Amino acid sequence: NNVHNNMYSASHQQHARRKPQSIEEENDEEEEEEFEPKSRMVEGAPVYIRDPHYSWIPATIESAEDDKKRVKVKVRLPGDWEEQTVASVGRGAKNMKLERLVKLSDYGNDELPLQNLEKDGVTAMGKNDMADLENLHEAAILYNLKARHADSLPYTRVGDILVAVNPFRWINGLYSEEKQEFYAKNLIWLTQGSDLMAPRSSMKTNQPLATAASEKKALGYEYEKLGINPHVYETSSLAYLGLAVEGNDQTILVTGESGAGKTETIKIVMNHLATLEKTRPSWPESDREMASGHGSDTVNIVLQANPLFEAFGNAKTLRNDNSSRFGKFTQLQFDIESVAEAKKGGRTVPSSHLAGSKCITYLLEKSRVVSVSEGERTFHIFYQLLGAPDDDKRKIWEEGLIGASTSDFSYLSKTSPDCIDGLASAENWPDTVAALAVFGIHGDIFVNVMRSLCVILQLGNITFDVEMHDGEERAIIASHEELETLSSLMGVSTADIETALTKKFMTTRGEEFTLFLKDNEAKDGCDALAKEIYSRVFDLLVTKCNESTEPKGSPTTEYGTISLLDIFGFESFKVNKFEQLCINYANERLQQKYVVDNFQAIKLEYEEEGVNVFDFSLVDNTEVMQLLEGKLGLITQLNEECVRKNGKGEDFVYKFKVVNSDSNRMIQDHLHRPYEFGIRHYAAPIKYDARMFIESNLDKIPTGLLKCACQSTNPLIREEFQQLSNKLEAPRSGGLKKRSEASKHLVVTKFKHQLTSLMSLIEKSRTRYIRCVKPNKGMTPRMMDHPHTVSQLESAGLVTAIVISRESFPNRLSYELIMERFKFLAYKFHDCHLNSCDIKVDSKTLLSHLLAGITADSHLGRVDPFSCGKTSVYFRTGALELIETTRQDYYAERAIQLQAWTRSLFTRKHFLTLKQGMILFQCEVRCWLARMAFTRKVRSAVTMQCFIRKCLAAKELVHRRNNHASTVIQTRWRGMKPRREFKTVCKAAIRIQCFHRMILCKKVLALKKEERDEHHVMEHRMSVIQQNFDDATTLQGTVFSVDEGLLDEVETMFEFLRKEIVVLRKKGTKLKKELAEAESDKREIFNHASGVDHAFSLSKIRNEQMSKTNMALLDDNNRRRKEVGLLKNELKTQQQSHESQLQEMRAEFEMALQHREMELNTMQQNLHSSAGLHKREVQTVRDEAERKQEEQYSQISRLREEIQNTQDSHQ
Repeated sequence: NNVHNNMYSASHQQHARRKPQSIEEENDEEEEEEFEPKSRMVEGAPVYIRDPHYSWIPATIESAEDDKKRVKVKVRLPGDWEEQTVASVGRGAKNMKLERLVKLSDYGNDELPLQNLEKDGVTAMGKNDMADLENLHEAAILYNLKARHADSLPYTRVGDILVAVNPFRWINGLYSEEKQEFYAKNLIWLTQGSDLMAPRSSMKTNQPLATAASEKKALGYEYEKLGINPHVYETSSLAYLGLAVEGNDQTILVTGESGAGKTETIKIVMNHLATLEKTRPSWPESDREMASGHGSDTVNIVLQANPLFEAFGNAKTLRNDNSSRFGKFTQLQFDIESVAEAKKGGRTVPSSHLAGSKCITYLLEKSRVVSVSEGERTFHIFYQLLGAPDDDKRKIWEEGLIGASTSDFSYLSKTSPDCIDGLASAENWPDTVAALAVFGIHGDIFVNVMRSLCVILQLGNITFDVEMHDGEERAIIASHEELETLSSLMGVSTADIETALTKKFMTTRGEEFTLFLKDNEAKDGCDALAKEIYSRVFDLLVTKCNESTEPKGSPTTEYGTISLLDIFGFESFKVNKFEQLCINYANERLQQKYVVDNFQAIKLEYEEEGVNVFDFSLVDNTEVMQLLEGKLGLITQLNEECVRKNGKGEDFVYKFKVVNSDSNRMIQDHLHRPYEFGIRHYAAPIKYDARMFIESNLDKIPTGLLKCACQSTNPLIREEFQQLSNKLEAPRSGGLKKRSEASKHLVVTKFKHQLTSLMSLIEKSRTRYIRCVKPNKGMTPRMMDHPHTVSQLESAGLVTAIVISRESFPNRLSYELIMERFKFLAYKFHDCHLNSCDIKVDSKTLLSHLLAGITADSHLGRVDPFSCGKTSVYFRTGALELIETTRQDYYAERAIQLQAWTRSLFTRKHFLTLKQGMILFQCEVRCWLARMAFTRKVRSAVTMQCFIRKCLAAKELVHRRNNHASTVIQTRWRGMKPRREFKTVCKAAIRIQCFHRMILCKKVLALKKEERDEHHVMEHRMSVIQQNFDDATTLQGTVFSVDEGLLDEVETMFEFLRKEIVVLRKKGTKLKKELAEAESDKREIFNHASGVDHAFSLSKIRNEQMSKTNMALLDDNNRRRKEVGLLKNELKTQQQSHESQLQEMRAEFEMALQHREMELNTMQQNLHSSAGLHKREVQTVRDEAERKQEEQYSQISRLREEIQNTQDSHQ
């Protein structure tokens, strides 16, 4: 209802905005105005035309044909067309036909949709809200979304609906903490007023919840004034505010096709809602710590469910790398503070802490486990399992997982080999394991879950062959090794597994029969077991998540909820199966909820008022719902065929078509095959293939396989299938099943009950809508595929909402209020007589004149812009604004007259004040000029004195500079001779030192030579003694024997003497070294003493020089004192001459001053005479102003009397 279409032509809008120059001119315009609507299909008008390849393309009208039923247009593509548009095959911008002839009958109201233009004529693009577009239609929505998508602005408003276009890339800063705080601050924390703290209504009452329009009015915010751009944080913030302030439960419905970004949008909303309380400003530090710490574990647990559901419930499809293959309804449960506690704490918005969550899942696509289309993949968890570390694989299934790849498993070998980084790779395995641990799935439970997945993979490797027996085909297992592996995994014998897979057991009249299955039937049973195991694993995960996220408070505590629904969007493929029927059925229920929220109440109000009701069939899908879930509808017929023995899809289709042949929503096409039927859904007509409807709806597992699974050693498989077996056997305890009882276990019946429960939850809450759009199939950023996007807009119901907005009346006023506000405008029309006794007739007459020539767009053509009901008048979009503009113009014209007279009085008074001020200013200026002349003379005298002083100082400076130079020369000359003498002495000292060192070295050398000679002499003597000793020993040996002990003692003595000699030499060397050091110290002392003497002599020389310099300075000082005395005498003489000159100048100035005083007296006399003349002129002007004022008063009184007479005459 908030999505409006501007229905008026440009000429009418210009007429409404232009202000008339006078009342007479306005009346003339009303008389000349034509009552027939003007055509907007004029030459040069920018429009949109349909194109088979691009849906809508921009063009300009070149000319109209003679019959006015066709127009010639020229296609004008923008310069960035190729960069932002997905080109159709062979139909690029260069191959497009530019000039075309268009039939107006192919378009609504025989008019082409106009482009939206700015004031400067540029096409209006990228509006935040579609309601801001002057011309709102399918093409305008398409190009507005396209412009925002190219500018990396993914979000756009369409009234209460938020449209989210998938950008296919991460936009920096779009989801930053600063952005979260901005939306929370402006939409939650800055809301003020007592209305917010009103007592919250109980959810158990039947009172209608607040709508978006009343919500905006109550909260007092306007998006444009605040500068708030559309964002998903806007929806989450308003949901939080509605929960905390109004106490109403909230629901956010996120819809869209696969790849449109529903899953990411849900994650973003959940993260924002879970952390909103932390953004509350101006809290005490203790409360802020409580807000950040309270429930932080709960927040983490709730958010950890996202990666878990992504691993087990998401998969790669042709449209999306991370497509959710199940529907999810998440209830975030908040512990809401009471109003009294909030007021006590000074909070305008009560605090709401996340206490827990609950998740309900729908329509898990378990068929993806056993078969996928080309280019797609199964669920992410299987690829993560194959990429797990070897240590984890050993714990789970060492023989089958270590070294395995997708080619080793039949269910995975047919999937796409492309790796999906960040989704189904080895890097995600630790995150999934951590998420499972958060929800208590670790240890043995974790191993059982993963081994269940391995059982599924191994079931896919079982192959079957055909064996002929008595002319009958029987299935046998061909892969015995794979069967052995499956047996070890499940803990069931190979014989039991083989029997369960290849045979079917039936019990009839107490007798059990065994039927042998064919190979395809055996394979279907094997796949059914794999699908059911995965479904049970997924349900276990959902149960564990709900148990972990359940609020920890008292069971009686009531929590507020914000629910998030993420479900498949409307689907239409080449072959639509049972899954597509269920998905589209769910979307029909959601569409019905949307219609009831937005249009049903309006329809009832219009019917009560007697206003022409718009064509409700454009949005009403009651007929479709009746066709689907009526007494003889699709669900009933399908269930009956399923419970019937040997039911077939062809029989179901035949009965369904026959029973519902009179339904407008049933497509009767003779080209349909026996198993095909079609339904006209709200989004598009769909043709379904019913060949597998019976099997999919039954979703049964053969009894043998069920018993086999119940024998498994895997606790998870055994317990889950035991529960399933108990449910299936329970109805049989009472005897024969009835059809109604049998149908309760069918898929479509259970799904219908789930939807009914879901709708009941949604109906108790305030619903908000987010429509996700996938701009192109190639997932390319900043590119848009026109046909693909338009089909999504139709599926989302956005185009339908626009059509309804044309038919609805967004404004209404009572008859009394219309006459009160607009009755005085009747004077503009000569033929507008409001003298009837019926207020309804007078109101209709007045509005007919005020809105003459204005029409509105409708599916019926151009209609009146208003409609009269029983108690009120209903206005179409823009009509009431036009009348209000006319009313404001009337008051503005009268206000201008009053303002002009008032401004004249203030201007006259201001003029007189300025005149008096100017006279005073002139006096001050003349005084200032005289003062400045005197000041200039004084400044001239001072300047002359300064010049003379400068000359004297310059002369003194030159003299001092000359004397200073001579002094410097003398100083340098006096220091030159001592410096020479010092250098000569230094050279002599150096030569003496060298000679002295040479003598010392010679002495040392002589001593060393003597020592060496002594050493040689000693060595020689020792050798001689040794030789003599040896000779004596030899001689004695010939004569007599020698005492060996004596010889040893002699040798020992010689050795001792040698050592003693070495020691004495070392001591002598050491003593010589010490003597040399002592002599060195002596020389240093002598040199120091010599240096001191030399320094003393230099000091003495310097003292003599300074004495001489001091005498010279004293002489110079005496000479300068004499010069100063002469200068003083000269200065006294000059001062005396200056004083005499100054006396002369003073005498001249006094004479000039007397002359000026005489002139001033003369001017004062003239001023007195002119003042008298001015007073007489002022008196004359005052008399004239009083006369004009009296005329103005009389004219105002006359106008008042005329207005009063006019109102009296109308009454």
